[in-house]
Amino acid sequence: MLSTFTLKNGIKVATYRLRAVKSIHINVEVKAGAVLELDENNGVAHFMEHMLVQGIPTLPDVEKFSSFIEGLAGTYGATTDPLTVNFHINLPFNKLETGIKIASEVIFEPLFVPEALEKERVAVINELLQKMDSHFYKIGKFYKGIRYPKGHVLYRDTGGEMEIVKKVTIEDLKEYWQKYFLTNNTYLLVTGNFEEEELRRLLEEYFAKFPKNAGSVSYPKVSNDDFTNRSVALRRDDALKTCYIDFSFPGFATTEPDKYSKEQLGQSLLTIILGRLRNSRLFKLLRYQKGLVYGVSAGTSGIPGITSIAISSETGHSNLEEVVRLITAELIAFVDKGLTEKELEFAKYFMENQWLMSFDHPSSIASWIGHELLWKEKIQLPEDSVKELEGIDNKFLLDLMKKHWDFSKLNLVIQGPVDENEKEKYYRQRRRPRRTDKAL
Repeated sequence: MLSTFTLKNGIKVATYRLRAVKSIHINVEVKAGAVLELDENNGVAHFMEHMLVQGIPTLPDVEKFSSFIEGLAGTYGATTDPLTVNFHINLPFNKLETGIKIASEVIFEPLFVPEALEKERVAVINELLQKMDSHFYKIGKFYKGIRYPKGHVLYRDTGGEMEIVKKVTIEDLKEYWQKYFLTNNTYLLVTGNFEEEELRRLLEEYFAKFPKNAGSVSYPKVSNDDFTNRSVALRRDDALKTCYIDFSFPGFATTEPDKYSKEQLGQSLLTIILGRLRNSRLFKLLRYQKGLVYGVSAGTSGIPGITSIAISSETGHSNLEEVVRLITAELIAFVDKGLTEKELEFAKYFMENQWLMSFDHPSSIASWIGHELLWKEKIQLPEDSVKELEGIDNKFLLDLMKKHWDFSKLNLVIQGPVDENEKEKYYRQRRRPRRTDKAL
């Protein structure tokens, strides 16, 4: 069902056929995004996302574009994240050629309609203003300012800086497009109901016709060494009615996911057990047993080469000190002693079932395969990952934590109705390190 190949011009393709469905999902992405911007053009990638769907040769303005696709009961969208700019379209399965044609023109033949520039500028500005209205914007910006050093690529806002967005020109967009929208920097996914032979013919006709580019794109080199050193930071915000707590520290990171997929799976298991689910240690402790919080979460964030483990929760000021103390103590015990066989068995079982369900829909399949296509030489399907899970045991996970979870760079960030002078209290509250660089 899975097929991977590369077109003669360098476009990497992955397809996954589902005979039972009546739709197709086409996803095209290029390596671009905020990490490839500079401070002086932060926002061009996001603006590019908007302009890609403002007109193509066969549908030369946005009203024709959207009306035509919606007339087929289709949906489409473009997105920007720190690493990619993406276009995706869902259509009935008998409109495969239509979808392939539109997707190829969006990526390689956008018209950059001059009349659309100012209209989309207003839309982008309003999008940014709407985001800035959310209290999570201020919380996230302060957190990133503590977690990453000034000027780091992961501190940069994916949506862009307002003053830059106000000045973006057609020439800026075209320059960015010419630099990054290269055939050998493009990744194409097709999932759903299609005939393989017909699909390959259409890809040759609509995607392979564009000449192979000589240039190449590489991401900036980053590593866990980039993280700021261990600290406690408090921000008083009386507009908030609860205290937002964020622990973070470097975890296992790699730029070779094919070689270290077992470690990545293991780290996902650890965050499931620690705080991702209602059945996790922290949720059961803080919600079920102590009744101190509404929710708690644990997960990973970052890009290839740099990864942090993040634990987040919210609580009232009266419970803040106890919640911080309990999370700290649980984290110490987790890393020092590891997990139980029952916890590991549950996490593996959850992961397997989550993977199986993700392959129920063309768009969720594309999400899985897209990540694999972008970063790996060989795509792993759920059944491949299940086999790899079988080789993960408690010793492997405990060794993983002790080797890669670096508490010398642990940050605690608290935001809300707090006194910023209290931060010394949270320094003292934690147990002193027993290992010189790896303990709390």
